[in-house]
Amino acid sequence: MSRSQSLLIVFVAYILAFVLGLLLVWYLPEGNNLSKLFLIDVVLTFFIFMFSFRFGNASMYDPYWSVIPAYIVAYWWYHSLAIPNYVSWLLVSVIVGVWSVRLTHNWARGWQGMHQQDWRYLMLQDKTGKWYLMVNFLGIHLFPTLMVWLASVPIAYIFTSNEPLTPLNWLGAIIATGGIILEWVSDNQLRQFKKMNNSNTVLSSGIWAYLRHPNYLGEILFWWGIYLLSVNLFTPWYISLGAVGITLMFWFISIPMMDKHMLQQRPAYARYMLEVRGLIPFRKN
Repeated sequence: MSRSQSLLIVFVAYILAFVLGLLLVWYLPEGNNLSKLFLIDVVLTFFIFMFSFRFGNASMYDPYWSVIPAYIVAYWWYHSLAIPNYVSWLLVSVIVGVWSVRLTHNWARGWQGMHQQDWRYLMLQDKTGKWYLMVNFLGIHLFPTLMVWLASVPIAYIFTSNEPLTPLNWLGAIIATGGIILEWVSDNQLRQFKKMNNSNTVLSSGIWAYLRHPNYLGEILFWWGIYLLSVNLFTPWYISLGAVGITLMFWFISIPMMDKHMLQQRPAYARYMLEVRGLIPFRKN
């Protein structure tokens, strides 16, 4: 199957998921909107999982991480009962929209088609054997969905608040935007490096000279920025749990896994690890 055919299948799957999401919004019984959104999110995750299972490629789920927050924003535009606060609503919509388009595009231009699957998924498949189907759904599909849903809860508070934007909210917008820019620059530098260098070298220039995982840091900053955008006198503290969870996920799961993989693939990475920190943008010496 060609790359264009593969991307077409992914596109069709997500269009169908979007249509299903609209039907669920319209026909599910009225109730707590946050609970309703959570149920829709899980149903759509299972829908995409069926496609990834059918085509034997869990990477079909990867765009879901970046697509669903835009759907969540649209959901709150439709379902919010608050008096419209267009400044904050438009601000978060633009920030999430730009982040969503950029991250989805970055995945699409890097994915080569159904014959390519994320190395982490292949590793899990080898390690779990007959349990992979369960690991695939619970670990590769559902767990990221839950993390993004938790991190998106602050959006609900933005769309239910009539409070004017505070300096802390504007700081959140700046942090989220800075995270998007950091991801964009670091991903482009990595893409150019891969085009021009062999598989034995390590990217240690540009932003990558100061931290090993600038794209991860950008993602963390984005979600903390979204949280800060929602903070006011009436915002409960526990809506920060999503940003905290994503930070811990990158710190304790994604970074160690990537570092171990890079050490196995590129011996020069060992020296790079000694010289450059993971998420703190300063060299060790």
